[in-house]
Amino acid sequence: MSIPDAWEAYLAHDFGSTAPSCTFICAKSPGAVVNGRYFPRDSIVLVAELATVKRENLNVGLGWNASVLGEAIRRDLCERWKVAPFGVADDAIFARAGNSTGSIADELRLAGVFLNPARKAQRVTGWQRMKRMLADAGRPDVPGLYISRACAYWWATVPTLARDPKRVEDVDSTGPDDAADACRYGLLAQTWARGIQVNWPSC
Repeated sequence: MSIPDAWEAYLAHDFGSTAPSCTFICAKSPGAVVNGRYFPRDSIVLVAELATVKRENLNVGLGWNASVLGEAIRRDLCERWKVAPFGVADDAIFARAGNSTGSIADELRLAGVFLNPARKAQRVTGWQRMKRMLADAGRPDVPGLYISRACAYWWATVPTLARDPKRVEDVDSTGPDDAADACRYGLLAQTWARGIQVNWPSC
């Protein structure tokens, strides 16, 4: 089944090279039934992911540069799922690093992936929104956060993330928080990519 035109969809990305990178296809519900399940208006579904992570260590990336990663996002996510290559990412990738290609976001753009700053606000604000939307998933009257089984890295890391011992409202950033960060950016996104058509997986 495909996502109807009324749904909004976009990428949510957290960049990493030595650390993992994680990119999600997010879909925002207009208030609709899919596969017999009702998703209240403004619910977010993580439909699919691309995570560059070593299987033996979920906190270590594959060392891909932005160019290689951008091509993989476009090919393995956007083209495979027929998704427009637009979305949001960590504000930090828009900083110019002083090289000839500009910022990481510029390199991704050259590879055909177009991202805007998530304007992520406070980390704790994002975690609170994620916690609330996960708790509200399945309720018929408020938006929830739903995670596809296709998002294996999310399921392998987010449910077991530890708290920061010095700031209990935050996540311990020394752990594998890359999927959680990408998800948080998606929930706090200010802009949306429209009009994609994808096959809808089981959630």
